[in-house]
Amino acid sequence: LRINGELITAYPQVVVVRVPTPWVQSDSDITVLRHLEKMGCRLMNRPQAILNCVNKFWTFQELAGHGVPLPDTFSYGGHENFAKMIDEAEVLEFPMVVKNTRGHRGKAVFLARDKHHLADLSHLIRHEAPYLFQKYVKESHGRDVRVIVVGGRVVGTMLRCSTDGRMQSNCSLGGVGMMCSLSEQGKQLAIQVSNILGMDVCGIDLLMKDDGSFCVCEANANVGFIAFDKACNLDVAGIIADYAASLLPSGRLTRRMSLLSVVSTASET
Repeated sequence: LRINGELITAYPQVVVVRVPTPWVQSDSDITVLRHLEKMGCRLMNRPQAILNCVNKFWTFQELAGHGVPLPDTFSYGGHENFAKMIDEAEVLEFPMVVKNTRGHRGKAVFLARDKHHLADLSHLIRHEAPYLFQKYVKESHGRDVRVIVVGGRVVGTMLRCSTDGRMQSNCSLGGVGMMCSLSEQGKQLAIQVSNILGMDVCGIDLLMKDDGSFCVCEANANVGFIAFDKACNLDVAGIIADYAASLLPSGRLTRRMSLLSVVSTASET
């Protein structure tokens, strides 16, 4: 392995991976991460965990067989099949959520009012990746709960709310975040999702139901935490660093030293 032309002879023991999942390239990013893993590096997160979150429908495929509460969701294989799915997706009822499987930060997400609106969307959206069609959880419109899990432990929860009436509550779209409490069911659901997907560090977005329960909206392997830190008065980067240090055989390295092996950077969600 060479980095900037320099041959690497001493591999790090722990690598904190920060690769924005929408742009993960299996033939480049994942290849490098797999190589590091094969050389004995402990990756946070591992390549397979990242791939589980690259495509939102792949995430749901992983979760569906474990009894995880999910909104009913359909997707398709080829980019040209969006129009063919319009009739099939009607079983979800309108309005329905239409979402790019590789979208991020609340972008490329639409609420289709009816079949005609859905047909119009098929001509307007960019088909660089497949879309999914998802049952609309009306009671959670414009709000969700972001849960950050590190090392199988919930470190904080934030209620995100839209400020302009839109369905998405992402802080990057102008939504506001505030610290909130979360029921034990919500916490255990977030931990269960992180375990199924094999993630050391993740952000789980939960939709709220009228009966007080939750269902999973998305899982993020490269979770942003700038707004989260401010809302919850936390130092998520420090928590991640401490967990990374705990994975070292010696367990004696400092937080600063444990952060030396970081790939890419965070983005706000």
